[in-house]
Parts: sequence; structure tokens; C-alpha cells
Amino acid sequence: MCYKTHEEDDDLAYFDCLPDALLLLIFNKLHDLKSLTYCLSVSKRFRSLVPFTDTIFISIPPLPKPSNAAASYINNTLRQVFHNLFLKPVRCFHRLMASPKSTTMSFDISCCHSNGVLRIFKEMKSLHLELPLHGAGELGSSNGATFLQWKADFGSNLRTCIIVGATSFQKCNTFSSSAIFSQRKEERVFMEETVLNDDELKLRVIWTISCLIAASTRQYLLKQILADNPNIPMLERVVISDANKQGMFSMGKEELVEMRNSIDTKQEASSSSMERSPVPEVNMKLWYLPMLDLPDSGYVMKGATLVLIRPAADGMIENNSDDPLVGDEKPFSEAVREMIKVKKSYLMTMSSF
Repeated sequence: MCYKTHEEDDDLAYFDCLPDALLLLIFNKLHDLKSLTYCLSVSKRFRSLVPFTDTIFISIPPLPKPSNAAASYINNTLRQVFHNLFLKPVRCFHRLMASPKSTTMSFDISCCHSNGVLRIFKEMKSLHLELPLHGAGELGSSNGATFLQWKADFGSNLRTCIIVGATSFQKCNTFSSSAIFSQRKEERVFMEETVLNDDELKLRVIWTISCLIAASTRQYLLKQILADNPNIPMLERVVISDANKQGMFSMGKEELVEMRNSIDTKQEASSSSMERSPVPEVNMKLWYLPMLDLPDSGYVMKGATLVLIRPAADGMIENNSDDPLVGDEKPFSEAVREMIKVKKSYLMTMSSF
């Protein structure tokens, strides 16, 4: 039982009545690094308990002003790559995908360095990093994508990447949606036979490259964090998302062990001219529909595109809408499960870059 005098009758005194286990549960629900850092200053008891929090969320702040040269380099790179993509892909990728040495990440990860506040959470099991808005706009917005989302699973290298994109993404009128959906079901067979022209196909490969670069950048970031923080061996789950909610990089316990075993601490500590991990040679399977209705989500996609990507070393890609990476978040998951039913698909191989 907790006893307190009249003078002690304040918010902190009520917390003093709670057992340590309950306080730790509260800290894990709070999980925001900034808030937990404030808690360290509340009392000696809080300061002794906060480091045992095992679930951490960090909203990474942007740097004051990212270099315009870096942003223009990415846009120019994409244009040049796909101007030459089908003519000389291997030479083109290796020549153009290396970033200039002056390119730097556009966000501040000082809290994740070896001398940052993250080092005190030695029993951390789950880490979620949220990156700031990307540059001047959303990924793919300058390349005709109104909707572009991706999810990627990594070990020491890329394992799986799923991309959903569309040139138009609109809410469907609830009063007319049922009638429209029924009518378009009859047109589905005809739409499935639609063939992408060269320009439309190149545009979708641009989306794919953009997403793979974003995913490999996040893997590089995590490698830096693990190399800087060898004192968090209990880590079992890492998610790196972004404020736009466009991309999700995820790794589980086995994948983290695989990555740790592949890290050369001295090499990771040194600067990289690309600031991303190399993307291996991959197989891609692409589905396309001129129009896709998503009745559960209440949206309509035009130019709907699904891309499944796996390392070429893993062999051919199988259709699997039950992949845990798909998840349940709509409209992404609904679009994947609808698009994968389409019989017509495009198979491609992309060289490493």
C-alpha cells in the first residue's frame, strides 16, 4: 500500500504507488524516444526504469536544408537510366547509380550514433524509425505516380519487395460505387488483356528503381545503427517507415542476426559514396490493369500496377498473396490481392546496381 502526506498529494506521488512492472508497461506503450528522454529527468526512479523499455519509436528530424545537388542528381539519374535501360542496362546501371561523394542523407540520425541517447536502451527488442518527408514531394510524384507504396523485407540483402502504384487514385462515390463496381466486373476480362506500351512500361520501371533505392538506403541506415550500437543484442524487430507512409522496410529476429553477422564494423563505420546498400540482380513480376476497383477501401485506381521483386538467385517468382509482408493495411493489401489474380503479367530481370 502507498502512503503519502497532504504535501505529497500530486501526480508524481500517484506514480510512486505503481509497481515497476506497471511503469515499464506504460513506458513501452509510450515508446516515443523524445517522451522517454523527458521521463529520464522526472525522478531517480524513472531514470532507473526507462532504460529497460523494450519498444522504441523515433521520429527522425530532417536536416535544416538538404542539398539541391543531391535531389537534382536523383532526378537526372533516373532520366538517364531509363533513356538507356533497354539498350545497355548493365553498363548504364553501374555507371549512373553511384551517387556523388557530396551527397548526404537529408535527415539527422545523431540520436542513433554510438554516443546518442539510443545507447541507454540495452534491452530494446523493437525499434521503429520514421523518416521525415522526402525532399520536395512524395516518391514518384514527379514521374506520374499519384499513388505509390512499397514494402521491403531484408536480411543481409534484399529478400522481397512489393510495390503498388497508380497514375490516378480517387475516392469512389458511395452512392454509385456498387453499380459501378458491378459494371466493371464484366469489363475485367477485357481490361486484363490490355498491353502496356513501351513508355508506360518504362515509367513503371522508374517507379520500381525509385522504391528500391529508397529501400536500400534504409538498409544502409540500419547497418550504420547496428555497427554503432553493438550493445543492443536483444533487438528482434525493426521497422523503418516515413512520414508520407509510402514505404516500409522491415526486419525480424532471424534477418537481424543475418545482417549482424554480415556487418564489417570498420567498413560500415567508413563513409560510403552511395549512402545505400547495393541492390542485387533481381527478378521482377509486374501486373497491370487500366482500372482497378477497391470496394473494401472505397477507392478506384487508374493505371494500377503491382510489382513483386526477389533476388534472381532465388529463382522464379511465385504468386503469393498470403505473404506476411502484404499485411492488412488498406488499400495496399487489397490492391495486392486483387492485382495478383490478373492472369497476364510481365517478367523482367534487372541487373544489380
